[in-house]
Amino acid sequence: MDGPNGASRMDRDRERTLVARARSDADAFGELYDFYLPRIYGFVYRRVEERSVAEDLTATTFQRALEAVRHREFRNDAFGGWLDRGAANAVVDHVRSGRRIVALDGADGSRGADGSRGAADAFAAALDRDELRTAMSRLTGAQREVLTLRFYDDLDADEASAVLGCTRGTFAVRLHRALAALRGAMVRETTDAA
Repeated sequence: MDGPNGASRMDRDRERTLVARARSDADAFGELYDFYLPRIYGFVYRRVEERSVAEDLTATTFQRALEAVRHREFRNDAFGGWLDRGAANAVVDHVRSGRRIVALDGADGSRGADGSRGAADAFAAALDRDELRTAMSRLTGAQREVLTLRFYDDLDADEASAVLGCTRGTFAVRLHRALAALRGAMVRETTDAA
């Protein structure tokens, strides 16, 4: 999810300068592409879990971005957020076309420094994932989307707002409500298991 320099977000001033230059300078767009490619590919891949489909949808997202940047009407506010929304739209278009999509509740795959996990750690992580997965399944689709954008995709409020097409304040309210609903679902999950 990080850009080439280890950051997942580009400095806003640098981003705006590159977008402005990208209208006529392929190298400027190339720098934006190199920075955001891992983040956008990861965003798409976590939703479709098919490498070739994720590559195609990521390419489509960047092609649309290049076309948009070259139009005078393009608002140069948050290019990263625009890409996130474009990627989300590409995934939605993919799903609507009747193609398969995999849910976001896959394993996290975390490993130790030597590439392995202890059996107890793996078992505890599986229980935590199962508990969280069950609690998440009790939420509405909108609540799951807000939590996924913020915590799984690690988008900030501006970026998540752009993906959802709402204001930052509206996103904050939705996130607060989704977290409250998740806490309630986790409590129910814990008490049901006891």
